[in-house]
Amino acid sequence: MKNKKYVKVMYGITSGADNDFKYKINQVNVSNNWNPSAKNGKDFGGFNYTTEDCILRWLHRGDTIYDVEIPNDAENIKIESSTTIYRTNKIIISNPRKVDDELALHFYKISKIPEKSYYKALGAVSIMNYRKTAYAIIKDKINESNINEVLEEWNDFISNGSENDRNELKGLVKEVNDKLNKIKGNIYENS
Repeated sequence: MKNKKYVKVMYGITSGADNDFKYKINQVNVSNNWNPSAKNGKDFGGFNYTTEDCILRWLHRGDTIYDVEIPNDAENIKIESSTTIYRTNKIIISNPRKVDDELALHFYKISKIPEKSYYKALGAVSIMNYRKTAYAIIKDKINESNINEVLEEWNDFISNGSENDRNELKGLVKEVNDKLNKIKGNIYENS
């Protein structure tokens, strides 16, 4: 794990997964709940983190990004899914930086995630109001031939519901939703 840079995105010093836990910066944080033999991802507990080239998909989970270091005595597991996630029982976070559209765009440019994950990432960056990043994804990844799959993933992500009120289409989320539906509409106009 030494060759890749690991990161974690959160709101300040709390995680969207457990906002009761207050992280300490530059210190070892120990999870209150750790069950690496769980069958369901939600039951694992611990701390999530990923690589810089996968973080794009998770940018809706916070406004601050941290570098991650895993202590030598920590337990660590790699969860393979559409984008790779790691979980550990001990984590050190450092170097907090506010995520803005420029940093989000940087993460998009270096991203290495499955094609389908970009469609959910579009939802993530739209929720966080990263306009340049959203439009870069649309320009590079979305067209008439894949718009049905894009809309399926987009709708699944946006209608997931949370305290962020994803169901209410407003601002950039509404703008992107309208743009995607316009692309879909062009299929019917051009056929």
